[in-house]
Amino acid sequence: MATSFSQIPAEMPITFVVGDELNIALAITVGTTPVNLTGYTFESRVYVPSFANPDGALGSGGYTIGATATTPTITAVSLSGGTLNLGLTEAQTSSLNPAVGYRWYFRWTDTAGRTLTALAGTFTARIP
Repeated sequence: MATSFSQIPAEMPITFVVGDELNIALAITVGTTPVNLTGYTFESRVYVPSFANPDGALGSGGYTIGATATTPTITAVSLSGGTLNLGLTEAQTSSLNPAVGYRWYFRWTDTAGRTLTALAGTFTARIP
């Protein structure tokens, strides 16, 4: 009997227009039940993936989280109701280049100190 386990973030690609304000409402639930996020800490980052080739051999290494391009603001809407807002200002989106293949993630650390990356995906800047 084959078994497997996978704990990867839900894929949530984001596409936006350079120079626009970006606000994303997040509702964290298990099924339809909101997760009480009181006491949690949150982190989100938009970054440029970089290729790591640690031993110099052709075909080795892999992609890693590279330089931070910008950091979204995370605002609590209702922690006990599991709702947050993820936002970037017009100035932050203006600084992002449509020619770059960004990625992003959202993670939290719960009150017991356990970290979970819940969401991640491509972060695509477009011109109007």
